Amino acid sequence: MLRMRTLALALLFGTSLFVEARQVPIQDQRPAGSALRPAVMGSTGGVSTGHPLTTAAAFQILLKGGNAFDAGAAALLAGGVLEQDLYSLGGEGLVLVYPKTEGKVISVVGQGWAPAAVSIDWYKSRNKTLYGSGLDPAVVPGAVHATLTVLEKWGTLSFEEVAGPAIEYAEKGFPLRQSTAQAIHNQLPLFAKWPENQKYWLKPDGSEYKPGETIKLPNLARTLKRMVEAERAAKSKGRAAGIIAARDLFYKGEIGREMVAFLRKNGAPFSEADFSEFFAKIEDPAKTTYRGYTVYKHGFGSQGPVLLESLNILENFDLHAMGYGSADYFHTVTEAMKLAYADRDTYYADPSFVNVPAEGLLSKEYAKERAKLIDPHRASKSFIAGDPLRYDSKVKQWTYWKASAKDATNDRTQLQISPEDRRASRGLDPAGVSKDTTHMSIIDKDGNIFDATPSGGWINGAVILGDTGIGMSVRGEQFWLDPTRAAQIRPRSRPRYTLTPSIVFKGDVPMMGLGTPGGDNQDQTILQAFLAIVDFWGDWYPNLHAAFERPRVQTLHFYGSFWPHTAGFNKLNVEATIPDAVYNELRARGHDVSRLPAFGMSGCATAVMIDPVTRNRFAGADPRRDCYAIAY
Repeated sequence: MLRMRTLALALLFGTSLFVEARQVPIQDQRPAGSALRPAVMGSTGGVSTGHPLTTAAAFQILLKGGNAFDAGAAALLAGGVLEQDLYSLGGEGLVLVYPKTEGKVISVVGQGWAPAAVSIDWYKSRNKTLYGSGLDPAVVPGAVHATLTVLEKWGTLSFEEVAGPAIEYAEKGFPLRQSTAQAIHNQLPLFAKWPENQKYWLKPDGSEYKPGETIKLPNLARTLKRMVEAERAAKSKGRAAGIIAARDLFYKGEIGREMVAFLRKNGAPFSEADFSEFFAKIEDPAKTTYRGYTVYKHGFGSQGPVLLESLNILENFDLHAMGYGSADYFHTVTEAMKLAYADRDTYYADPSFVNVPAEGLLSKEYAKERAKLIDPHRASKSFIAGDPLRYDSKVKQWTYWKASAKDATNDRTQLQISPEDRRASRGLDPAGVSKDTTHMSIIDKDGNIFDATPSGGWINGAVILGDTGIGMSVRGEQFWLDPTRAAQIRPRSRPRYTLTPSIVFKGDVPMMGLGTPGGDNQDQTILQAFLAIVDFWGDWYPNLHAAFERPRVQTLHFYGSFWPHTAGFNKLNVEATIPDAVYNELRARGHDVSRLPAFGMSGCATAVMIDPVTRNRFAGADPRRDCYAIAY
């Protein structure tokens, strides 16, 4: 009887499924394995950011006639209002631009610096650390300077025009998304110590905003409107003069003085000069080539060259023949990243204070030497930096710490780390939620490219500076309080930051802007997204979403960039969509493997592309978060 009943149910459901499938119009039926999101393509421009409303703000400016840099400034300002669980205007803005009129990629380093009064001894003598909450790890906000520098030098609109969406969202309100509401809830203990945070993020009766409710940020709106007023007062001197006046009000004028007064009142060692003398650096980017593509990143004051080193190493292997997602593929990519991270944790630091062997680190011959260290059958447990000085014509001496562990998994100091410190080193708050970052990529009708990774000043740990509505960056948590480390804190130094935008050329022709949030995982996400695009072009074209949806792995084989810098040597996270056979083979090769949910990897790749063949604009956004892409 039971078998008869089972057979009847099977026939019933099989028939209903068949009928249901027949009822779906042919044009709406999708083949198995197709992307979850449709291809986003247009003939004119494209935008991809970490929040639908941020994308809308940038798109609005493009439709208004602005270029990619106007739209990028609008995205940075609007994102600093909308996405404050990931980034605020008190954080940092790291930007790459390709202005077609200049014909080259330019790096804008909007990373804040430490106050002139601090040093390792300053912290140790006061029993202070760089734990990422409060004012101890604070650095000068850099995002506003970077935003207005981009607008001044390469934009066409006024600050008032590009700040319009941000001011409207702050003044009239916007619907709170789930992740932002959760970040507010998680930070109630911090808010209890800082009344300004309570006033800013909670309702007048002290209750929390729920997801979907409208939140208004009047103090932040007031700060932006004051900057607009400063621009209007100077506008008779020209567009650039007006933008500079708005920027100066923030760093050299009343707003800057108000922020410093609050900081000093609460024991933070900032001076007005720390703000007034701050500037976003404009410099040449780091770059390398990979199978006919040129990839541009921020320099060695960032972790960006990890991607470049990894690509140089991987160029020595036939990844396409291995096949995306095979055990050989993931093993080789992981081992290459391990080697690059050992160099990162040794050599990368603020180049204003450290002579980094940049030429050697990006040498193709050096990469060949490093590639030989990869055992195709066994995961490496070592954490040993290479010797790039042999390939560097300028730097011939290294006096700082150098990674040299033959078996890093036996490091007793790492075995004694508390779970709380392990979370903090990965950029997670006490609730285990990532403070994280966002990303913005934009291409316009003329082929200009804007690519930015802003972060910091988060709800998770940032103190609101009085009535300015500005949350103070805690990026100082990425310094070391160790005099042997190259990336140690120094007066007016910038931390070796994790934020890492990318621009890609095919040959000598601009093709793509690409980036992601994710802390230490950023260049792992970018690497795997980039390889999925360029090495497996036929598998996704023309839908970038198909490339971004492919499963990823994540090595933790490095010292975390966030204080207290604990490591996860030989640990490898893999997404659930990776088959059991691949998972088991990676484990058999010696990787300490753990499963993550499908689309569970930290990161959210966002990209815009000029199709090399058609010159159409493609845009893509990772399904792993709220990222959103549009093209027209």
